[in-house]
Amino acid sequence: MHSRLPLEVRSRLEPGDVKSLLGSLYGKYNAAIMKTLISIVCFTVISLATAAAQDPVKVAPENYKVLLNNAHVRVLDARIKPGQKIPMSARPNRVIYAITPGTVKVTGSDGKTATRTRKAGEVWWSNAESIAVENTGKTETHNVVVELKK
Repeated sequence: MHSRLPLEVRSRLEPGDVKSLLGSLYGKYNAAIMKTLISIVCFTVISLATAAAQDPVKVAPENYKVLLNNAHVRVLDARIKPGQKIPMSARPNRVIYAITPGTVKVTGSDGKTATRTRKAGEVWWSNAESIAVENTGKTETHNVVVELKK
């Protein structure tokens, strides 16, 4: 390490100076490594938690029942009681059929909210999205959801 330093600096260095110089360099290097490792670990934990919580059937099994699951579609029976909230979950492209009327508040992953009121027998298309749903109505909502896989 001494040979990389200019001659005028090398001639003035004492053994303790080199140790303190290297110690401060390695300390900064170690701190940078630790910050990077902590960031990676935090990102990994958050990613795994998010990935595990994305399927509505897994985050709210009391509200979603799988009726059919094959290579093309997954059909869900979805029921949400008044005041009940379904945590943020990823939804693929889907068709939804309202068996009963209802009003829900939908919160997107961007934090924007929308109130949706549906009539019994109404059918609608929804693009893939991550949403949280809260039944803000006075009755249970009951829908059949056909999720597309391709």
